[in-house]
Amino acid sequence: MRFLLIVIVFFTFSGSAFSQTLARTGVNDPDAIPDVVVTQGNNNIAQAWLIAPTERYPHYVRGQQYEAGGLRVELKGGDVVTLMLDAQHVFEDRIARLADLDGDGRDEIILVLTSLQRGAALAVYSIVDGEITLTAQTPFIGRAFRWLNPAGIADYSGDGQLDIALVQKPHLTKRLEIWTIRNGRLVRISSIDNVSNHHNGSDITRMSASADFNGDGIADLAIPSGDYGTIRVFSFANGRTNEFMRAKLPAQAAGRFSLRQLSQGWQLHVPLQNMEIYRLNLFP
Repeated sequence: MRFLLIVIVFFTFSGSAFSQTLARTGVNDPDAIPDVVVTQGNNNIAQAWLIAPTERYPHYVRGQQYEAGGLRVELKGGDVVTLMLDAQHVFEDRIARLADLDGDGRDEIILVLTSLQRGAALAVYSIVDGEITLTAQTPFIGRAFRWLNPAGIADYSGDGQLDIALVQKPHLTKRLEIWTIRNGRLVRISSIDNVSNHHNGSDITRMSASADFNGDGIADLAIPSGDYGTIRVFSFANGRTNEFMRAKLPAQAAGRFSLRQLSQGWQLHVPLQNMEIYRLNLFP
């Protein structure tokens, strides 16, 4: 099986029998999912990646015939810990996102955790006493074959703490939600209808971008409308949701968004279904 390494700078079984030399190059892990993404951490976690491909949940929303059955983490000290999900759950995800959500100086791991009976939820894991532990979670959607897609991690509210943007059921409900950690629990602080960041069956999930687009010093979010034909740009500063820009596209958004920083501000690059790249200037 071929593995492609992508490095991003952005119940439970645990153990460290796995070779530390191998763990430092997660792309060589024989347990890794195909086309493994190894995420680099800045705090207590050196790197993290998904393992144990399984066919036990045949939703296959990305068109690939597997989901992940486990997670492997290498800590900064060199220890390697593993979490294997039980037979009723999978990670319906490809990236183990790392971020310090609660401001304690340690990384949390953010993943889409899916129940075979109740569909997807957003899950937050922490390293507790040397083990990968589930510490916060949104409710499961409530029905099998219903998914959510993370859209960004940033301080959208401006309170100094990172928040998580996600789209609930990007092919059905198409609802953008902003969640944050409060008193150890995930709390929803905003909700907006008519957005989507994924085409059903596509392996491209990062159809959104976060940066300070309006110049107020707080992160904003650019994301497609529910029909993929318009870019909608939102601010969530100070607990208020403000859509301050819309841009009609010449064709549907279809690829991974990217940002280019210019002297005046940011330029958003949006791959389109017609194979062109649409460039949107987001200047204050």
